[in-house]
Amino acid sequence: MKYETISIEKHDRVLLASWNRPEKLNAFNGLFFKEWIELLDTINKDETIGAMVCTGKGKAFSSGADVSEFASASKGDKKVKEYWEKYQPIAFEANRMIGSKPIIGAINGLALGAGLTCTFWFDFNLASTEAKFSMRFSKLGLTPELDSSWLLPKLIGLQRAKEMMLTGNIYSANEALDFGLITKIYKPNNLIDEAIKIANSIAYNPTNTLYTIKEMVFQDMVATSFQEVANRSIDNFADARKSAEHREALLALLEKRKPKFHDIEHMKKIFDRNKK
Repeated sequence: MKYETISIEKHDRVLLASWNRPEKLNAFNGLFFKEWIELLDTINKDETIGAMVCTGKGKAFSSGADVSEFASASKGDKKVKEYWEKYQPIAFEANRMIGSKPIIGAINGLALGAGLTCTFWFDFNLASTEAKFSMRFSKLGLTPELDSSWLLPKLIGLQRAKEMMLTGNIYSANEALDFGLITKIYKPNNLIDEAIKIANSIAYNPTNTLYTIKEMVFQDMVATSFQEVANRSIDNFADARKSAEHREALLALLEKRKPKFHDIEHMKKIFDRNKK
């Protein structure tokens, strides 16, 4: 995996993906959206990767969309226009993000506009003490994108979400923590190590279980009846109890060892035994 706009490093079962346009404050260009989609597709097929941490190179997490490319597209740059039209609308679409392996945001600096709203689709976010957050759209005569007018109130509550969207103000890491926009704050030098540590604790859990949990959460968020939620909970729990992953977890407890969820040969034996 080699990309121009994203730098990647493997840390055990975690992939660290860093937005890699520090000279542009990691503004998202058309090529980024293309490469982001390719990266997600790749890690979702890679059994050696269980979770991903996203951060930014340099001072910023991301300053949002690279508006300089809008001018390039209007002047006839066909490739730029094609990338924006083809990849930007689907890069952070709901089904793609819900169906991905777990993603943790490690917000190291400025997260502005799309550089913030993309993180609402991550599973949760951590931040550096130097991080800054802003729904800057209103100050630019724009409206929030990436489904953020739906997601943000669910993350931090209706009134705080409207405050962020209507004022366009910049908020500190402490304010973001108080709002519920992030879960923890770390000193800049500790942020990535701590994010990777947390991500690895997720990545060692069964992949299928993690997918199901993520899917359940979003299905329940848009459910139209409590009975629908209850039925899904009952059905998924019943299926999980019959799974090879659950059987392996019980065997590991009995044998006083760590589960081997990601040992392919071992899990195949458990799965075959489960079918009998």
